[in-house]
Amino acid sequence: MPAVPTTNNGTTFYNPNNCFSFNQVIGTPLVQLSAYPCAELIIVNKTGGNVLIFDNNNSAAGNGFLLSQNDQFTFRGLTNSSVVSASAASTGTIYCRTQYFSINAHTAI
Repeated sequence: MPAVPTTNNGTTFYNPNNCFSFNQVIGTPLVQLSAYPCAELIIVNKTGGNVLIFDNNNSAAGNGFLLSQNDQFTFRGLTNSSVVSASAASTGTIYCRTQYFSINAHTAI
């Protein structure tokens, strides 16, 4: 009987859904997020104020996605978290999780 794989390397049970969590301090200047390959990016705003999120170099004010304090949102259709940029009303931390796909369906309760 073959051994149970302990890594993705050299196995037929390769899991492409490698996830990564990170946090990043952002301030009022627009800053590119750290680069991690992904199809989805979850952002949780803990800056103490509002955050504007931009993707694909669309930094015009009309293209911003507003994320209020303590809100979170999943951005989909990405290739890397570095295609997302953010600016905050004041300096604070956002928390991020990259993934290739999710199995959870979001429904209103």
